Amino acid sequence: MNTSQSTSDFPGMDPAGAKEEGGGISLNIKRVLERILRFWYFIVLSLVAGLTVAFIVNRYSAHIYPVKASIIIKENEENAGAKFLYNNALINPHRNFLNEIYIMKSFPLLQEVLEDLRFDVSFYREGDILTTEYYDPNFPVVISILPGSKRPYGKSMYFQAMDQHSFSLQYITSDDDHGGKEFAPLAFNDTIAINGYQLYVKLTGSVEALIDKKFVVQFNDPLGLAKQYSSKLNANWAAVGASVVDLEIKGPVAQKEIDFLNKFIERYQFYDIENKNKVATMAIHFLDEQLLAIGDSLRHYEDQVEDFKRRNIITTLEEETNRLYAKIKDYDEKKFQLKLIDNYYTYISQLLENDQYDGVFTPASVGITDNIVVGLITQIIELQTQVNIYKSNLDKGVDKLQDNPRLAEKLARIEYLKRDVLKTIANSRATQDINVKFIDRQIGLVNDQLSKLPSTQRELVTIKRNYSLKENLYVFLLQKRTEAGLSKASTTSDIVVVNPPMAGGSITPKVGQNYVFAAVAGIALPLAVFVLLELLNSRIQSKDDIEKLTSIPIIGVIGHNSAKDPLIVFNKPRSALSESFRALRSNMNYFTGNKEKQVFMVTSSIPGEGKSFTTLNLATVFALAGKRTIIVGADLRKPKLFDDLSLNNSVGLSQYLSGMATREEVTQATQIENLFLISGGPMPPNPSELLLRSAMGDLIEELKKQYDFIVMDTPPLSFVTDAFVLSKFANHSLFVVRQDFTPRESLRAIDEFYEAGKLARISVLFNDIRKTGLGYGYGYSYGYGYGYGYGHGYHYGSSKKDKSDGYYSD
Repeated sequence: MNTSQSTSDFPGMDPAGAKEEGGGISLNIKRVLERILRFWYFIVLSLVAGLTVAFIVNRYSAHIYPVKASIIIKENEENAGAKFLYNNALINPHRNFLNEIYIMKSFPLLQEVLEDLRFDVSFYREGDILTTEYYDPNFPVVISILPGSKRPYGKSMYFQAMDQHSFSLQYITSDDDHGGKEFAPLAFNDTIAINGYQLYVKLTGSVEALIDKKFVVQFNDPLGLAKQYSSKLNANWAAVGASVVDLEIKGPVAQKEIDFLNKFIERYQFYDIENKNKVATMAIHFLDEQLLAIGDSLRHYEDQVEDFKRRNIITTLEEETNRLYAKIKDYDEKKFQLKLIDNYYTYISQLLENDQYDGVFTPASVGITDNIVVGLITQIIELQTQVNIYKSNLDKGVDKLQDNPRLAEKLARIEYLKRDVLKTIANSRATQDINVKFIDRQIGLVNDQLSKLPSTQRELVTIKRNYSLKENLYVFLLQKRTEAGLSKASTTSDIVVVNPPMAGGSITPKVGQNYVFAAVAGIALPLAVFVLLELLNSRIQSKDDIEKLTSIPIIGVIGHNSAKDPLIVFNKPRSALSESFRALRSNMNYFTGNKEKQVFMVTSSIPGEGKSFTTLNLATVFALAGKRTIIVGADLRKPKLFDDLSLNNSVGLSQYLSGMATREEVTQATQIENLFLISGGPMPPNPSELLLRSAMGDLIEELKKQYDFIVMDTPPLSFVTDAFVLSKFANHSLFVVRQDFTPRESLRAIDEFYEAGKLARISVLFNDIRKTGLGYGYGYSYGYGYGYGYGHGYHYGSSKKDKSDGYYSD
């Protein structure tokens, strides 16, 4: 008989494979590959599902496009206007480049840009799945919120053009997906009132292409939009030490972001010019006030000169008179300069005392050269510029000004400088008072000398003195006013566009990357599941698993019993399953030396591994071979064999061991010739103690005299010790291991008993083989290859897998 069992399974032949040490996780690559080949359609389905998800993501995700631009911030000395006005004090030679990034991202600046572009009103188109923004810089309809009316920020309405003259609006409520009350028809270029909001809808072009198309109009808070764009706008220096700034913004509508950057650069250039002209504007305002006062006096003295000429013929002065006139004229000019300085000090003091720092300009703008005051006020102007930047970037309603330590430091510094300026002005005024008194005394001396002149000459000197003084002062102030005007007129922006805004390709979603990721995930996910199933499977799967876990030899394998028949050997003697039991009988001869009168014990680790099924069919094989065979049902706790053999359990082993029945009374003949059964009998209260009695040994000895083979069915080893008690009577023990059922730890435990010598004459029977092929080591006929050709009904283990659970006995 061809059994095809490995020679390593039997004594005296090659030893078994290396035993696995410890309880570590074992991964059988071949079994994983076998699962992959068996369930390939799951991988295909997972791959298709992954690619479908990637397609949906790529199709319906908002595409984000980057828009980039570059600007250069020139140094002030590069400015042509500054060169034209040489060292004009109205042009600030200092620019703190570290502040520019903060200025660009300031809320007021961005809010002005967004309002100019009308981004506070957005149009959207609703799709079946996705609502997308509809942006057209030449959109023929402009919706504005009237000043002073209630702001519909955060609200949405449906807009639909009905014809070239009318449209409809439908108010969308929070609890109505289709909108609230509809207002129609409404006329273009007219004011409308909806739910307390006053809007003006202006028509700027033809709406023929928009007729019957419904748009969603959303009203946005400009300040909220400015905060969003401040976080979206990336402004960074192109390189360390460079004055080139790279601007980048990302959004779903590329043209909208291009328009934003264009308008942003334009507004930033205007801000730069406006900031430069600020000092010149304040200086012009101050000079205009002084010119206005002096101009009135000058016209008064002009009238006096004309009146003197009409009344007198003398219009020339003698030498002494000219000397005195020139001297008193010089004193008057000095006195006026001190008066001009005093006026500036009064103007600046009022601004500082009222904390109006934005109106402060440098003394040099009006010809004052006090270096101490110039230095202090210049510092105040620079600090106030930084404070304005901090304030513009604070989130209103979240942070208080005092909560920003850097801002608080700047404010404290300005307050300190203000006190220094006011103190310096007070000291300077005290000094000026001394100078004025000195000049007044000198003028008094000259007037005394003039009093000695003839009255006509004295009157002429006085008139010319006053007229000349006002004229010179007016010319001086007019010159300063002209310089300030030239400075303002010639100012150009230091902001120059290097690269205009340009859009790049879509950065999200990454179409190719998403498909690759989906494909990898679609394949990797089922593979990971297969690997995980293998790693988490703690059951015996193959002969290799047994050889890794124990050094107990493997005596044979039994296939799956797809038929619900416990007597498969008797009822289907020519089946492949029957042949496997015949192969088992032959293999057992190698262990027992083909001796007569053999006792075999069949056990397992836990219930359900096929111990009783193996006992019944192994005994049947012996009986069909003409050997008198008896089965001893030593499982006193759960006897079952009597039922499979259609016998009764009213009298059995438990009564015999208790002395309540004789051997003849407990022995039952079965329907199978030469096969007998001693059932377990009614369950006793002390089964283990009964098996320890000498009567058990006596029974075995008596049975040996009358039977060729004795097959004992015992309880599982993991639950009771009955099998250890009975193993001393057996010539050989079969430990049944069921595929995909027996725990790996149970096999390790039986191996410890084997190594310790508690179960010396034992071998492993691998039972209920269902899974075959790669990684399981059996092939489609479980390695037997009999080739008997029994016919259609007996092709056990054919290529078509039997998925029926079939019969399984304990």
